[in-house]
Amino acid sequence: MTLSTRRPLGVFLLLSLFASCLSLLSLSARAADQTALVQLVEYVGADYINAVQDGEIVSDAEYAEMDEFTALLSEGIEGLPEADGKDTLLQQARDLEAAVDDKAPEARIQSLAQKIRGSLVDVYGLPVVPKQAPDMAAAEQLYQTHCFACHGREGHGDGPAGANLEPAPTDFHERARYMGRSVLGLYTTITGGVDGTGMAAYESQLSDAERWALAFYVGSMAVPAEEAEAGRRALENNPDLKTDMTLDTVIAKAPADARDAYGDDALAAMGYLRSEPGALFSQNRFVEISAAKLREADQAYAAGDAAAARSAALSAYLDGFEMLESQIAALDSGLMRTTERKFMAVREAIQEGDPAEEVSARVAEALDGLDQAADALGGDGLNAAATFSASFFILFREGLEALLIVAALLTFTRKARATAATRHIHFGWVAAIIAGIATWFAASTVINFSGASRELTEGVAGLVAAVILFYVGFWMHSNSNSQKWLGYLKGKVDTALGSGTVWTLTFVAFISVYREMFETILFYQALWTQVTEATQPYLLYGMGAALLALAVVCVLIFRLGMKLPLGLFFKATSLVLLVLSVILLGKGIAALQEAGLLNANYLPGWPTLEWVGFFPTLQGALAQAVAVVLAVLAWWRSGRSAARA
Repeated sequence: MTLSTRRPLGVFLLLSLFASCLSLLSLSARAADQTALVQLVEYVGADYINAVQDGEIVSDAEYAEMDEFTALLSEGIEGLPEADGKDTLLQQARDLEAAVDDKAPEARIQSLAQKIRGSLVDVYGLPVVPKQAPDMAAAEQLYQTHCFACHGREGHGDGPAGANLEPAPTDFHERARYMGRSVLGLYTTITGGVDGTGMAAYESQLSDAERWALAFYVGSMAVPAEEAEAGRRALENNPDLKTDMTLDTVIAKAPADARDAYGDDALAAMGYLRSEPGALFSQNRFVEISAAKLREADQAYAAGDAAAARSAALSAYLDGFEMLESQIAALDSGLMRTTERKFMAVREAIQEGDPAEEVSARVAEALDGLDQAADALGGDGLNAAATFSASFFILFREGLEALLIVAALLTFTRKARATAATRHIHFGWVAAIIAGIATWFAASTVINFSGASRELTEGVAGLVAAVILFYVGFWMHSNSNSQKWLGYLKGKVDTALGSGTVWTLTFVAFISVYREMFETILFYQALWTQVTEATQPYLLYGMGAALLALAVVCVLIFRLGMKLPLGLFFKATSLVLLVLSVILLGKGIAALQEAGLLNANYLPGWPTLEWVGFFPTLQGALAQAVAVVLAVLAWWRSGRSAARA
């Protein structure tokens, strides 16, 4: 008897991976479309003065470009996915197109461009953000290397190579231009260049981090030192302004947008944050994201938009608080769990259609928990002990499940001397590590991989892994009492393990490791923002200790497994795999609920038991209960079959 080749399953897995690739490409293309539109509208707003003055065309070439770009803008917006607000955005683009045709005053063009830029961000979200604090010292060197020849040493557009360019290179100190340009617009210009001008594309020459650093650097040249200092003081003295001036706001909005939305202090704050972007990547960044999204959820629900409220509440947890859970748990695990439940309560109140006052009360409780978490994380980053603890538990927790599965499979193949199968299992987990790093790289540089997308990836992988593990566990147990099979396996393993068996085991190793890889990297990225230069070594010490602990677990599994009789080992391994399948099932459903794809009816008073994959929702509890019943029935049935044999 062999584990049969699962061709339908293989086709399903290939289709799933293909669909995932298409989804990533679609997200990447959509982000590129949106950033290109931001670039178009900002270019029109900034350069219209070079085409029309006092209602007269002063440059035929510039005017033809304005006409072309506004038409492209309308076409591009028309091709965007349907969304609430798209019709208004499209009308704004057509109004801009008509205003250029009418040779309207510059103020009218800039006003329309500002509205379109804001609408693009509000309707479709921010497509890209830097993944780390821009290095302004490195940016200055990059500027002198790549930009000086055209834009001049100080950025006044007076470089030796720019003297004969038409249009002339940008003067980054020009205040009117500064007021109308977002950092995102500058980044997209540096990335893709501008057709028909001397502005080349630097996507292939500079890394993503370098292009962001340059965008912040040139985007801050028009900021006087006294304005930046005023902005720093305003942020210190006005907590609401600090909440408003998030990374998304500073990236997507032009200074004029920020002033109009939040007041004059916001204009100064924008100048400071462009000059000192490291302040946007402080340890409070994820707290600020959570707080802003919670308030957004409250406002949307009060306005009657339950869908927007639900989306914002999900983002408050996934894109903010979840990234801090390991750090908070290292300081106060009770606080972490209590605050997590408060976020759940917000989502539950929205989902159940509770009165707006009840939702507001739940939001207030979540904000209070968030404030307590921020206080726990306060000061100059995590201390050495907390950094070590958080680093250790991130890697140990995420790696333990995958290790148990892979080690059990390797022990089985080594015990049975199945050399070919052992090689395939090694291939599976190594490929998973490579694929996990590649996915993280894509999410860090090519696309904006949101918290919901992350949970979707983990959820699908968790459910697939649960199904495969349940099947393999049942197969092992059903053969654990077959002396004929065990004797055949001992004598002729590589023949007994057919190609279907080998590739199934390979896929089990792959999916078990892959689902942990991406989240582990993201958690370490978040942890890195919480440590200081003095405590950074303790992050590495924690990783090292976790790897050592995982190695000890691995050795113990091998030694214990090799000493057990093959039949008993089959039974023990099948039990481990069946238990892990139930755990992964619970985690997979929880991830899909957090991504917003499955409803979540929370069970009041029930605890979260993450180590067994139990999250207190009716859907997850029922699914795990069904899986346990099926496992018990399968175990009992195979035992009866063995007794009759």
